[in-house]
Amino acid sequence: MKVVIFFVVLLIACNGSDKSNLFAGTYVRSSEHEFGKEYDTLVISEFMDQYKITRKWRYERVLDGVWQEPQFKIKNTTAYYDDKYRLLHENETGNKISIDKKILFVGPTRYKKI
Repeated sequence: MKVVIFFVVLLIACNGSDKSNLFAGTYVRSSEHEFGKEYDTLVISEFMDQYKITRKWRYERVLDGVWQEPQFKIKNTTAYYDDKYRLLHENETGNKISIDKKILFVGPTRYKKI
């Protein structure tokens, strides 16, 4: 009987942790173009029944061939998990966030998990 209870508890624990471990983590992306370089980091953590998303952004602008002082931005948002479609829905912007292995998609933008 103890073995059956152990496996039931283990099964419930595994099913519950699947959702929380699906999106949690740190994701990065960078891009470079003629106007400068952009670095973007998303830190996603489970917070109560929602997710907390912290976006850290750095932009290094080039103006007339001269590198300007970098710009920094930090934005905090929340999201809820849609169990049916396995997506996060960002509350403030309405963005849909999906994940495929270690690649996170915010619309067409790709982030790599580190």
